[in-house]
This record gives sequence, C-alpha cells and structure tokens, in this order.
Amino acid sequence: MIKTVLRIILLFAVLPSCKGQQGNAVLHQPNFIDSIHTALQLQDLIVRVDNRYKDFKINTDLKSHSKYSRRNYKKTADSLHVQPWTKADFDHNGLTDILIIGNWYDYCVICILDKGDKYELKRITRRSFQESSFPVVENNNINYYYESEPDPADLDKPRQLEQITLTYKSGDFVEENKKPATHQIEKIEYSTSGCLGFCPVFNLTINADRTSTWFANMYNDIDKKEMKGHFQTVITKEKYDELVGLLNYIDFENLKNKYSVDWTDDQSCILKITYDNGRVKTISDYGLIGTYGLDRVYQLLFELRINQQWKK
Repeated sequence: MIKTVLRIILLFAVLPSCKGQQGNAVLHQPNFIDSIHTALQLQDLIVRVDNRYKDFKINTDLKSHSKYSRRNYKKTADSLHVQPWTKADFDHNGLTDILIIGNWYDYCVICILDKGDKYELKRITRRSFQESSFPVVENNNINYYYESEPDPADLDKPRQLEQITLTYKSGDFVEENKKPATHQIEKIEYSTSGCLGFCPVFNLTINADRTSTWFANMYNDIDKKEMKGHFQTVITKEKYDELVGLLNYIDFENLKNKYSVDWTDDQSCILKITYDNGRVKTISDYGLIGTYGLDRVYQLLFELRINQQWKK
C-alpha cells in the first residue's frame, strides 16, 4: 500500500516537468527581484547593477516631470494601466526581471534582467522626444506606446501616440516579428563614420562562407590597445548564425533606406546586405538607432571586433 502511494506521488511530481518540456517552458526559479516590493529596494538594486544610474529616480506617481511634454501623462498612463515597475521573465530563462519607469536627467525607462550569474541593465528609451512613452508588459513582452516625432514645420501640432511590441531576442529588445523572413544572405558590409568624440571608425565585410575582413581606421580600442589596419578571420558559426538570424527576424528588406536622429555631431553608419542572388539592401543610419532591431544588429557587428580571432 505504501509503495503504491509513493508511486502515485512520484507520478504527479514528474507530470508537470514533462509537460513543461513538451511546451518548451522554463520552470520559474525564485530570485531577489521576486522579493522587491518597495521603491527603496528597487533603487538600491539599480545602483548595485549600474552605478551610473545612482541619480535615477523611480516615477512612483506616474506624473510627467518634463517641461517638453504636452500630453497629460498621468491620464494616459492610467488609461493604459501603466505601472511604475512591472515584473516579468523577459528573456525567458526562468528568472524574474523588472521594467522600471523613472527619470535619469530626463524621462527614462529601463529594464533589469537577471542572467543568473549577473544582472544586465537595458535602456528602453533610446531616442529624444520620448518624454511621453508608456510601457505596458504583456506575455513577457513590452507593448511600448510613444509619441510620434514632432513636425519640424509645426512644433505645436499634437503628436500621435504610436505603438510597437518589443520582445527580447539575441541579447536585447527588438520589435516583435511573428513572421520572420528567410532570405539567403550572401554578404554583409558595414561601415561607420566618426563623430564629435572617439567613435570607432571601421569597415567590416562578412561573406556567406563566414570569411571576413575588418579595416580598423581609428579609435578601435580592443583590450586597451588601438587596432589599426587590415585584419581577416573566419567568423564563428555561432556568431554568424546569430547575426543572420536577427537580420531575417527584423525583416531588413522592408526597413527604411535611411534613418536619422534629430541632433548633431553623432556617428553614422551604412549597412549593405547582398542577398537572394544579388539583390542589395542599403540602410544609412545617422545616430545608429533607426529601429530597436537595427540597434542590436549594430551592437553585434561592433562586438565582432572583440569576440573574434583577427589576424593581419
């Protein structure tokens, strides 16, 4: 009788695990973020993760503190059921992350991700004129409502509220795409310009066989050593597949050909992709944040200068 009861208990203990495996679910693991219930606790965590955010103030009352915003922030936030902070598992690793609305020299939305052995802080507000943006968490994604860019010809014209859904993919938040493209990418060419500062200036070419050349022009500081000249390598399959997969996920073919921020003295780049038997897509981007997806693509390309074995 005792053995029979033990078998039944064991069966019910195993069933949820099997069901989770079939649905590719990740079992939740309790973490420190689960225990956070006050703004003070959260403020301490933010500083511990990134001391640069020591002056970050959580917007607990959900009121706009920007002199540039013409929208009734509180009214819109209430209508969308926005919260000062929201917990979710954005990166789907079984550990609770947290999205936070606040002010850091200006209106700012950040997300702290628990990676198990470390925390990562991702800034969600990345452009200017986003004093009235409203992040709403749903199904571990962020429905991000933001005001359209101001009309230079009529700055008093009301700005419309637009919405995108951000999902965590390939190490950062990008626009969700439920139908990724499947283009055969033959070559990726990427070049950057200088800026009013020390922005890395370089050219990078990656072929379909993963052979790559990198011309480091100036300010390419790797491990405290400036790299200059021509280098070559074979990109690891892992990094190549990640890059190509992300390009198809963001559907590069249907992105705009030109993006630009509305400030000066920033860096620009050109991304040229040859695909599907010689077709070419060229994207120029002043400010390097044309879309969230492109932002992450640029990050991956910058990182290749560091995480690959280059030889002259």
